[in-house]
Amino acid sequence: MIAEFHFLRPWWLLMIVPLLVLAAIYWQQKPKLHAWEAVCDPHLLEHLLQSKSQSKRTLSLLFLFFSILFMILSISGPTWYKLSQSTFKPIQPRVLLLDMSDKMMLGDLSPNRLSRAKFKLHDLFTRKDVGQFGLIVFTGEPFVVSPLTDDGQTISSLLSTLTPDIMPVGGYNLDSALEEASQLIKQAGYDHGEILVLTAETPSSSAIEKAKKLAESGIFSSIMPIRADKNLNPLFQRFANAGDGYLLAYSPDSSDLERWLNASQGKEKFALEKNEDIPLWRDEGRWFLIPALLLLLPVFQRGWMQRVTV
Repeated sequence: MIAEFHFLRPWWLLMIVPLLVLAAIYWQQKPKLHAWEAVCDPHLLEHLLQSKSQSKRTLSLLFLFFSILFMILSISGPTWYKLSQSTFKPIQPRVLLLDMSDKMMLGDLSPNRLSRAKFKLHDLFTRKDVGQFGLIVFTGEPFVVSPLTDDGQTISSLLSTLTPDIMPVGGYNLDSALEEASQLIKQAGYDHGEILVLTAETPSSSAIEKAKKLAESGIFSSIMPIRADKNLNPLFQRFANAGDGYLLAYSPDSSDLERWLNASQGKEKFALEKNEDIPLWRDEGRWFLIPALLLLLPVFQRGWMQRVTV
C-alpha cells in the first residue's frame, strides 16, 4: 500500500509554499511581542500587556497551520487503493449477408462486384467498438462464415477465400438468407439486431415480406446494391422500407457504411464487459479532512483571535 501511495492532483501541493511563507511571516512577528521588555520592568510588564502567553499564541498558530496543511493534502487527492470500474460495450449485433451469385462477378465495378463488396466488408470488420458482427454468404442456400463475434479481424481474414466456386449450390434465395441471419442473432441470445444485404440482385416480393416480419420482431434489414448503375429498381427501396432499414447507395469510399453505422447507433443496447474492468484509484482525501477539522476546533474558542494577533 505504501509503495502505491501517490496524489491524484499533485499540483495542489504547490499551495504548501505560500502556506510556509505566511507561517514564516507570523513567526517573525514574535519578537514584537517583547518590544516593551526593553523599556519596562518585568514586574510591571505583566500589568501592561493583555496577554503574555506566547506559548498559547504559538500553539494556536500551529493548529491553524496544520489544519490548512491537511486541507491541502486532502484536495491533492491522496490515494493508495484501486477500485475496479465496470465497463460497458455496445451489443448491437450486426449480420452481413454477402451475395455469391454469378451476377456478383460482373465487371461494371472494377475488378468485379464481389471484390468491391469484399473491400466494403474489410473496412467494416476492421472497425472497433461497434458491436458484434456475423457473416453469411448465400446463393440458393445460406452458409454461415462466422457467428456473431467481436473479432472482426478474424472474419476479415476469411474474405479472400470466398468465391462463387466454393458454393455447393447456385441460384439466389435472399429469403432463406434473411431467416438464417435472424436465427444467428437469436442463437446468440439477442432479441434485436441489424442485417445488411450486399447484393447485385433485385430483392423479390417474398424477401420484402420476410424483411417486414423480421422488422416487427426487432431485427432491421438494410440493403446495399453492389452495381455501378444508379438507376435502381424500386424494389430495393421497398425492401429497405419493409425492413425498417436503409437503402445504401454504393460509393467508392466508406460514406455508405458510415451512414448505416451512424443510423443504427440509436438502436444500440449496452452490456457489462466481462474481464474488462478498468482499475481506478480511489480518492482518500476525505480521511485528511478529519484531522483538519479537529485542528480547527480551537478557532471557535473565545479569545482565539487575540492570541493569534497579539
